[in-house]
Amino acid sequence: MRLVNRPLAFILAAAVTVACVIVIIEVIAFHIKSGPLVLHWTTWYHWAHKTRWNQLVVQVWSAILIVIGLLILAVELKPRRITRLRLHSRDDATDAGVTRTGLARSLRAAATGVDGISDATVKVRRGRARVAATSSGRGRPAAEALSEPVTQTLQERLDGLGLRHPPRLKVRVTPRSR
Repeated sequence: MRLVNRPLAFILAAAVTVACVIVIIEVIAFHIKSGPLVLHWTTWYHWAHKTRWNQLVVQVWSAILIVIGLLILAVELKPRRITRLRLHSRDDATDAGVTRTGLARSLRAAATGVDGISDATVKVRRGRARVAATSSGRGRPAAEALSEPVTQTLQERLDGLGLRHPPRLKVRVTPRSR
């Protein structure tokens, strides 16, 4: 959301700045007894003066603006995706963490470091890490024999990082296809 919020905040700030400048220009023009310069606001003023609050046009625009406001509020209140996993630290003033991508790269390096594993794909999601490792040997028995060493190595790597809430580890070792 941060990537979307910053440009929207800039656009909103620019629009408010332009509106303020227009209001200042129109107020000065009104006080020197000149007509509207930038916007023909007198027609809006007369329309608003004769329109009642219970007319259909006012109710429709009010409903549209309420729906837009509720949508923006719902999007902003939605919790952000956790991109950083917190690490234990000795001092409360220290806040350290590892990103999901960094954890995935670390687990991939640990998995491919095991003898007999040629490749690994790691996906770190909320509360779990999925590792799909490919063994160098062909056949199911070769892959099953590597399942325990890979799982143990990856669990040691997770324990060594000292994560406050380590993800559950799910390891699958498959034989190479060709």
